[in-house]
Amino acid sequence: MLERIARLLTRTFEVLIVTALVIMGVLVFGNVILRYGFNSGIAISEELSRLLFVWLIFMGAVLASAQRTHIGFDSLQRLAGPRLRRLLVVFTGVLILIGCGMFIVGGWAQMRINLGNFYPVMGISYGWLYAVALVFGIAMIFPVCNNIRRAWLGMDDALTEDLADRIESQADRMSSNRPDQQADKP
Repeated sequence: MLERIARLLTRTFEVLIVTALVIMGVLVFGNVILRYGFNSGIAISEELSRLLFVWLIFMGAVLASAQRTHIGFDSLQRLAGPRLRRLLVVFTGVLILIGCGMFIVGGWAQMRINLGNFYPVMGISYGWLYAVALVFGIAMIFPVCNNIRRAWLGMDDALTEDLADRIESQADRMSSNRPDQQADKP
């Protein structure tokens, strides 16, 4: 169940990130063209781009956690054996869950405080800006709990591998499956 929720969140966040990037790109590019070419602009461009960028960062963090590609300090983990590595994954997962709780509580408080403040041009509440912390804290729980469960049960030793090794092995698999290289082979 946790794995299915984590996959659904991953796919949803991938779509939302792409959508946010497209909207930001169109707004900023269009605004630059209009400013320099026609001496006008898109009024909501700056505010909406800034809001989308904040959401993009936090959604990207959830996505990186779900795909286990987030930045981590793994020097100690590399020195440990497989069993201790699993315990370290569980320990760091618990610390991340505590951080998620702090994001949820703080995000909720900031969102409520800023509900009465509005963006000057867009006219929407600043609560939308601070709601990202609440959404992030809740969404991050699922991939982290899934990682903890898999490490605790020893289901996925790839969780405890070095990230550089995982990336290298994935790149090798991808390059061996390329059709243009298949055609060159005798």
